[in-house]
Amino acid sequence: MKSNHLIRIAFIALTLLLALCTPALMKKGLPRSQAAAPPRFALLEYFKIEPGKGADYRKLEQEVWTPIHRERVKMGAIKSWSAWGVRFPGGTAREYDRVIITTFDKFADVETPYPLAVFTKVFPNTTAAEIVARTRALSNLVRSEMVTLLDSTTPASTAQAPKFAQLDFLKAEYGKGGEYVEQSRKYMKPLHQERVNRGILHGWMLFGVRYPGGTNREYGHIALNFFDKFEQMETQYPADLLSKVHPNVKGADIVAQMNAARKLVRSEVLTLVDQVQ
Repeated sequence: MKSNHLIRIAFIALTLLLALCTPALMKKGLPRSQAAAPPRFALLEYFKIEPGKGADYRKLEQEVWTPIHRERVKMGAIKSWSAWGVRFPGGTAREYDRVIITTFDKFADVETPYPLAVFTKVFPNTTAAEIVARTRALSNLVRSEMVTLLDSTTPASTAQAPKFAQLDFLKAEYGKGGEYVEQSRKYMKPLHQERVNRGILHGWMLFGVRYPGGTNREYGHIALNFFDKFEQMETQYPADLLSKVHPNVKGADIVAQMNAARKLVRSEVLTLVDQVQ
């Protein structure tokens, strides 16, 4: 399909998912000019925790899975891992409670994300099947998707990982996937970078959904905005921001062009629970 083809061309052309962490995607403590390039691919997994099992799930996550993910990073099987709790929407009826982001530098690494040696090295007296069974008793995988990093801002020069993320699910209009990505680079990325420079945004990343594919998928892009505190979400675009970044363009024109190329399916707010990088 033309839209998907353009997106893939755009992705291949740049060599830039994530540093999901976000935090995990940059090297801790490095100044902005020396920050490591973010990983190019990410696996997003959406989990629903069994009712009343939140504390048990968190304990298993801390005591079992985090050490396993730390070893995966050490072995070079993955670049980073992070766990995010869904803050909004809330309620028992929400589709999932946890978003897990695992990042990779190479697509080939996705083939074997869990080398057999990982489990035996971290927990020599417990089998992988036992760990998986314990996890399934506490949670269910709702869905997963593979995404490719299309573009991002230079992360804030701080050793502290962002506490919150706004997750925007976006669907390009038919045949306008490439146009939407180009407009995001032309108009939105400079705005987001200025927000980072001013300390009102920790970072911005734009991903293209690689799998699942097809014309019937709910969305084809995911934008992540990272924040250090809620007050930064209240006034995300100060009045003078547009005139400084795009002095010769009207804000209404930018909005009109973006809306003609894509639609926002929904937004969510996540809270960082844990990370390994």
